[in-house]
Amino acid sequence: MTETNIPAFGTPRVIAFTGPKEGVGKTTLVLNLAVAWAEMQKRPVIIVPLDPLARQEHGFYLGIKKPITIADLSKALGLDNVAIESAAALIRGKISMSQVGVGILPLGSTRQEVSLITPKVLLPILSRLQQHFDIFLDIDSSFPMEAFGFDIADKIFWVTNCTRSHLNTTVSMFTDFKELHFPVDRLEIICNQYNLPGAIPHEEVNKFFIRLGREPLVYLTWEESVFESSNKREIEILVNRDSAWVQEGLRPILNVIEETIPIDKTWTTSVSNEAFKANSKEVWEALSVVSTGRVPNHTDKGEELSYWDNLKQQVHKDVIKTLEVERIVIREGSQNEQTRKRVSVIIDDVLRKKANVQLSRDQKIRFINELLDEILGLGPLEALMRDPSVTEIMVNAYDKIFIEQKGKLTLTRYKFRNNDQVVQVIKRIVAPLGRRIDESVPLVDARLKDGSRVNAIIAPLAVSGPSLTIRRFSQKPFGPEDYYRFGTINRECMFFLENCVKLRKNIIISGGTGTGKTTFLNALSSYIPGDERIVTVEDTAELRLQQEHWVSLESRPPNVEGKGAITIKDLVINCLRMRPDRIVVGECRGAEALDMLQAMNTGHEGSLATIHANTPRDSLTRLEAMCMMASAELPIWAIREMISSAVNLIVQLSRFSDGTRKVTYITEISGREGDEIKTQDLFRYKQTGVNKEGKVEGQFTATGVKPTFFDEFKAKGLDVPESTFAKVE
Repeated sequence: MTETNIPAFGTPRVIAFTGPKEGVGKTTLVLNLAVAWAEMQKRPVIIVPLDPLARQEHGFYLGIKKPITIADLSKALGLDNVAIESAAALIRGKISMSQVGVGILPLGSTRQEVSLITPKVLLPILSRLQQHFDIFLDIDSSFPMEAFGFDIADKIFWVTNCTRSHLNTTVSMFTDFKELHFPVDRLEIICNQYNLPGAIPHEEVNKFFIRLGREPLVYLTWEESVFESSNKREIEILVNRDSAWVQEGLRPILNVIEETIPIDKTWTTSVSNEAFKANSKEVWEALSVVSTGRVPNHTDKGEELSYWDNLKQQVHKDVIKTLEVERIVIREGSQNEQTRKRVSVIIDDVLRKKANVQLSRDQKIRFINELLDEILGLGPLEALMRDPSVTEIMVNAYDKIFIEQKGKLTLTRYKFRNNDQVVQVIKRIVAPLGRRIDESVPLVDARLKDGSRVNAIIAPLAVSGPSLTIRRFSQKPFGPEDYYRFGTINRECMFFLENCVKLRKNIIISGGTGTGKTTFLNALSSYIPGDERIVTVEDTAELRLQQEHWVSLESRPPNVEGKGAITIKDLVINCLRMRPDRIVVGECRGAEALDMLQAMNTGHEGSLATIHANTPRDSLTRLEAMCMMASAELPIWAIREMISSAVNLIVQLSRFSDGTRKVTYITEISGREGDEIKTQDLFRYKQTGVNKEGKVEGQFTATGVKPTFFDEFKAKGLDVPESTFAKVE
């Protein structure tokens, strides 16, 4: 068959038909409506079956034995959009048409062919066809196909039977469609075969639609003649034009199609090429607004951003008013799914009532998510907080938000509106923690519920504007296997440290800012036997020990009046009264170092602590300085004697140019000689270069020196071979 040259009347439309399940009579309805519409408009109609099973039902009734398919066109024209556009006339000439002005364009002849069709192939072909044909999409009930069709259709007809399973699915799907911001205002319900023997009563059917808050467009009766026509390979409207099914049933549907105003399509879809071929569950999760909070990319156009921000502020005010009217209380940290869904629906309703607001579904999803984040969460930081690969968030200014990801610092595209919004977010963070921040208290250190550490500083201390730093920690503590994978340490070094922990050696973990000291300390603590009582002392609780016999202590800053502070030093002194087997100090920064060393020297062997320093030797100097802060009267020789007898090992962590962290030294404190603390390196990391990808290359090596306590391993039944310390040339 060739293309029918019929003069066009009106603007061509894209009409979609789908339903909750197979067997609702959708294909029969599509065929009859397509024939009627082609006759009414004096313009051909193309039926595009979005069917992954590659069934040929439409061709059977239209007398088209082997129709041209999308797969055929894509092979002939190539997948390039330019090629498809230049061959638009060729596409029209190839469509398989029937004598009644209705053609079909299946996805493929086989399931294998259909499996290769994606939106990238479909969209350019359909966009060219719609310039000359009305397109009727007969959509399979799988969600990927429905999502694609809903994005491009001018009108959608949902065809369902009056069975309990069909109606239950309809109610459920409509609720989901609304939450996912599909255009339910463009969707009409057709209740087919409502008087079929065995169908549920009409009054009960009405209850289902009351739950939806809308009535079906039409109730189509079950007609024996339609059933007979189908079996005879006939189309009802061509053989029984005057039947009640045609005159009373199809007429209201055709009227709605006629009144449909084609939308201004961009011919894009939020269904990815991969998702189009995936199963329903995967696609549903990928597109879910409420559960994932997906945020598409921002535009770079300044004027559009300005319009976007202005609209957001207007809608924000209206949403707050609605929340007040409905007496919905949004408490700090109301980031649960139920609250998010409820507020999402309110934002959607407010948007619908706004005049002259034209947003695509993708834009609406992005808009609603950003506003949800502002109302319920941390504004532009929420998207970053949802990303587990982001380890640090640094707000340098309202329009400069940096992150650390895979060890690299990057400036993000996210921005606050102004400094006031930054301050509001900071207050939202610290308020649930019982803290405050204002001009009288312009500096705050706090901890979020997920363990993330927060530091915020505002004017008058922050001259360039409020600053916020959030250090995030993995929900699952890193173990040895993770460190081997990261290249932080090798198995021999970790095996040695494991046995040192079991041998109750006192270990200091040294490193600069952001080198992963606390995380590594957490990993080492996993080697402490479960029958020992552990007390951890931290400024901000970050450690997550796996042992049951663990008590976590956290310091407290002074109140507004400058009173009530509990320092790390106070906690170290107190924990000595708690009968600890091990004391773990998150970070030594001041006078508490002296008390910690005293504890190590008085029966609390096997303690762990971290310290800020760039080398093992620097860490000893810092320890001396901190001890002198506690007691300036102590002579330096006494402090050095205390350090040399208390500390057994220093593990040095360093951060490299490629963002990786590595253990660069494992150094033993071997005693004191005169006024100098003696040290010897047991293991080192030697960098040998940088590869083409910018990754640091090197190796962990033993220095050939055995620790002075080597014989203790055997005495305690720990099998540490002497070869561990052999130097490899």
